Amino acid sequence: MRFAPAPLLALASGALARNVVQFNVTKGPPGVRIGSVSYLNRRGTFAENLINNVAGGGYFIEVQIGTPPQPVTMLLDTGSSDAWVLSREADLCKSRELQELYGMTCAGTYNPDKSSTHHMVERNGFKIVYLDGNSASGDYISDDFIIGDTMIKGLQMACVTKAVRGTGILGLGFSENEKAKAKYPNIMDEMVNQGLIRCKAYSLYLNDRRTDSGNILFGGVDLDKFIGQLQIVPLYKTNGSNYTSFEIAFDGVSLIYTNGTTIDVSTSILGHAAPAVLDSGTTFSYLPDPMTRPIYSALGAIYDPDLRSTIIDCKYLTSEPNLHLTFHFGNTTAGTAATISVPVWEMVLDILPASYTHPGFTRPCLFGIQSTAAIESVGTVKDSSNFTLLGDTFLRSAYVVYDLTHHQIGLAQANLNSSTSTVVELHSTGTSLPNLSGVPSQQTTYTPTPTLFPSRSGSEDPNSEESKNAAAPAVGVMELPGWGTSGGLGEILSVVGMTGAFALFGGALIAL
Repeated sequence: MRFAPAPLLALASGALARNVVQFNVTKGPPGVRIGSVSYLNRRGTFAENLINNVAGGGYFIEVQIGTPPQPVTMLLDTGSSDAWVLSREADLCKSRELQELYGMTCAGTYNPDKSSTHHMVERNGFKIVYLDGNSASGDYISDDFIIGDTMIKGLQMACVTKAVRGTGILGLGFSENEKAKAKYPNIMDEMVNQGLIRCKAYSLYLNDRRTDSGNILFGGVDLDKFIGQLQIVPLYKTNGSNYTSFEIAFDGVSLIYTNGTTIDVSTSILGHAAPAVLDSGTTFSYLPDPMTRPIYSALGAIYDPDLRSTIIDCKYLTSEPNLHLTFHFGNTTAGTAATISVPVWEMVLDILPASYTHPGFTRPCLFGIQSTAAIESVGTVKDSSNFTLLGDTFLRSAYVVYDLTHHQIGLAQANLNSSTSTVVELHSTGTSLPNLSGVPSQQTTYTPTPTLFPSRSGSEDPNSEESKNAAAPAVGVMELPGWGTSGGLGEILSVVGMTGAFALFGGALIAL
C-alpha cells in the first residue's frame, strides 16, 4: 500500500503500511454474514472494510461503542445523516413476532447501562422515516465510537428502541439533514473537529457484487481504485441555501449493445430535471417511471405485482457480456459531462427461489433498475417522476468521492477487484477537490457465469458448517421458508410482509 501527498502522485510501490491488520470475510447467502474485517489506520485517512450482502442488500461495517467497547453492526448509508444503533431493549430484538413480520433478526445491540462513557442527550428525541416507509425511533445519546482503530470521543447518535431492521445505520450525510430539533456535529463533523481527518470527505469503493468487500476511505482518495480522471460534479442545493443531500445533475442513460446499437433515454422526456441522489443505503437504482419504460421494453423486463419489483430474464447474466448502461451526469468542473458505465449483467440479480418461475422467462431474476413509481406506491413520495435514486447496483461500478467541504462529488469508473492502494490525503483548503487520475485501464477481467449465487440452485447449503462463520450470525434477512425449496414465493411473502419484502429485495434508505 502506498501513500502520496496530492502534489506528488508518482511514487514507487512501497511496503504495506503500518497499522494494517487483515481478517477473513465470509459470504453466506441468503443473509449477510459478518466475518472479520481488515483495518487501515493512518493519520488523515481511515479505511474500513464493508461487508457485501451477496444478494446486493447493503454494505455493513463493524464498529464498537462505549466503555468497555460493545461490538455493533451498522449499515453504511450516504442517504441519511444520523448514526443510530439498536438498543438491547429494541422491540424488534425482543419480539419473535416482529422478527417474523419483518423478516429480520438483530445483529449486535448496545446496552447504555454497561458503558461508563454513555450520556443521555434527548430522551425520545429521535424519529426517522425512510423512503421505503421504514422508520426508527428512540433516544439521542452520546458515547465513544470506534471504527477500525480510530476512536471518536463522545459521538452523538441515536439509541433506537423501535425499529423494523436488524442493524443500526451509519448516516454519512450533511448535518443539516439530521432529524434532531437542534442540529449537532455528526460523525463527519467530529472526525474533522477531533483532528482525525483534514477534509470532511470520504471515498466509497463498493467493488463488484462477486466480492465480499469494498472499502470506505475517510479523508482520502485511493488512486488505484478508479480508472482515468476523477470527474468533479457540483452538488445540487436542495434546501434553500443549504446542502442537504448528495444530489447531482442527471442527464439520462444509454443502453448500448455490443454491435453499437444505442437506445438513449434522456431526462428531457420528463419535461423537468430529475437530479440523482447517490445513496449507498439503497440496494436498487430507481429511475423516473417514463425513463424505465424504453429500457424495460428493450430488455423484456416486466413489473411483477407479487414481488412489487421489476424482473428480467436471467439469460442476461451471460447472453451479451458487453451490453451495458451508460449513465450521464451534468457538467463537471472541467466543462465536460461525467459518465459511468454499468454492465447489464451486473444489474441482473439471481436471488429468487428456484421454485419461482414466470411465463416467457428462462429463469426470472430481479432487475437492478426499478421505477420510482414503486416508492410512490408506499406513500412516502407524492411525485415519483421528480427524482432519481442511484443505489448499490449503480455504485458498485463507480468510485465516488463524497466531499462535504467543497460540496462536490468525484466520479470515476471503478477499477474492480484492485489489490493495490495509492492513497492521497485530502485537504479542506482551496475551492475544489484536486485533479486526480487513477489507473489507465481496468486491471482485471471477468467472464460472467450463469449462476452467481450457488445456493439458489441447491449446489451449496447455506446452513452447512462450511458455509457458516460460527462467530457471525446472519444479519438483516432471516432464513425464510421456501428459499430454494418447494415453499416458493407465497411462503416468502407471507413471512416477510410488505416491509420485509423491501428488506429482502432492497429498501430505499434515503431519509425523508
